[in-house]
Amino acid sequence: MTVSAESVWFAVLALGVVVGSLVAYQAFRGYRRNDSRPMLFLAVGLALLGPVHFLLSLAPLSAAAVGVALQTVDVLGLLAVGYSLTRA
Repeated sequence: MTVSAESVWFAVLALGVVVGSLVAYQAFRGYRRNDSRPMLFLAVGLALLGPVHFLLSLAPLSAAAVGVALQTVDVLGLLAVGYSLTRA
């Protein structure tokens, strides 16, 4: 039995979406439990860096458009995480 590269790629993608969603959800629960604004920004940043990033790679767009979208989401996610750690 041979496993195709596409199957492995999809399994890793699905795992990334699940794990990223769980981590972002835990941060969101921390926000709701403590009414902590930094936790909200952390949850948003983690959601952008995790599941949103992985799911964007499935978008039916050109490679250039997907690349720009991924970089934009990464920058926004890092800005949200940075803001949660310093200013929020």
